Amino acid sequence: MRIRAPKKNKSYLLETFLRSENDLTPKINTAIFNNFFQILEKNISNHILIELRNFGVFKPKLMKPRFGSNPRNKKKIYIPSKWKVTFKPSEKVNKKLNEKI
Repeated sequence: MRIRAPKKNKSYLLETFLRSENDLTPKINTAIFNNFFQILEKNISNHILIELRNFGVFKPKLMKPRFGSNPRNKKKIYIPSKWKVTFKPSEKVNKKLNEKI
């Protein structure tokens, strides 16, 4: 049986961040939040490994070209090489994730 977790998006994370941070104005906190994600996106798009201590590692990985099959008609198709991002959580995050089982 698969347990479905509720989905959270960027706007939900921003609301949570703004509720927890009262030091600066909401406008400045929103700018900080958005800049963080822009920096992450820029570095990942430049194929740079990003390690966030006590959170995890975002690692860009080049997938080799390969042949696959179309599931509708079973014909062979060529799949070109492409980049994908893998995420490996830290031990701390992994422990928190698995402590509720």
